[in-house]
Amino acid sequence: MDRSENKHLENMDRRNKALELFVNGHSCSQSILIAFADKVGIDENTAFRIAAGLGGGIGRTQNICGAINAGAIVLGLHHGNYQPDDQMSKSRVAGLVGQFISDCNKELGATQCLDLIKIDLNNPEQKKIANESGHLAKICNNAVVKVAGILEHYL
Repeated sequence: MDRSENKHLENMDRRNKALELFVNGHSCSQSILIAFADKVGIDENTAFRIAAGLGGGIGRTQNICGAINAGAIVLGLHHGNYQPDDQMSKSRVAGLVGQFISDCNKELGATQCLDLIKIDLNNPEQKKIANESGHLAKICNNAVVKVAGILEHYL
């Protein structure tokens, strides 16, 4: 197997791992950050805790999608600067994160959780109907897989 085939399989494994984590009860943000934890030098337990409050558009406020937010964290961990006066690194990572979010917007049609799922997660009746109908699974599973795929291009 050549290097490009190996990288493709690794990338598929990350997408599959992120989806499996999400389907098994992790939040969208935890699923992304855990799937890429080894790539950015953190352990899965730390990734789990870092991303704990980001699901549902950050604390269920339905702002930026938790999967996208976790992707931005992955990019910061991978490409971020280590010195406060390193303006070149700050600018580079800001540009990468901005492009990543733009790519997510193009692929998903939105970046805000509310715009993606089109229900109020804080309304128990709406959430129950969306869960029972499979609406949330369909939208969020897609977001997790697509965000993981987009993120791979930046690492």
